[in-house]
Amino acid sequence: MSRTARAVSVLVLATAASVLTACGDDSAADSSSPPGQTDAPVSSVDTTEAEAPKVTDPLDTVSLVTDPCGALSSSQLDRLGLAEGEERPNEGFESGACSWERTEESLDSVNLSVIVENEDGLNSLYADKESNEYFEPTEVAGYPAVYASLLDSRDSGICDLWIGVNDHEVVHIMTNLASAENAEASCELAADAAEAVVTTLGS
Repeated sequence: MSRTARAVSVLVLATAASVLTACGDDSAADSSSPPGQTDAPVSSVDTTEAEAPKVTDPLDTVSLVTDPCGALSSSQLDRLGLAEGEERPNEGFESGACSWERTEESLDSVNLSVIVENEDGLNSLYADKESNEYFEPTEVAGYPAVYASLLDSRDSGICDLWIGVNDHEVVHIMTNLASAENAEASCELAADAAEAVVTTLGS
């Protein structure tokens, strides 16, 4: 993973913790931590008024908690142009994380984690939407989703997509297209990867 992707992974997963878990105080994650790690407890979010669409056909994420790189099959990786994934630690979270790089010579990557530590699913992200520089609801293969991040780095090829696979758990996809000519396609790749993950979970 490139240094840029590594730094943004810390930021994004700290964001995930702050809006999708309910423990601790308002301390920020240590920027020196490895990707997916946060040493400080995070704040809870009031989600009394649900805003996110309900998930009508909930998916079980148990397989991704134990094997996050199993989210994409070999045929899906070929279609997306990705190499075999590398599992990464996700300290402070029950699930691990996975990163796939492009098969050609580049620093492009797709990163996945599952947030299972909260009870409110995508509602928690909706409840804190004003904290994000962009917040764009969408749908992935019939499941409610949202493009959102504290920092809008889409022009630099980094896109964050959160999918409510059930009413309690969220799959987070972060794409990093380091090559300038591919930067505008980052969110499209995130959507394609997310749809593949949903297909895997539903099979």
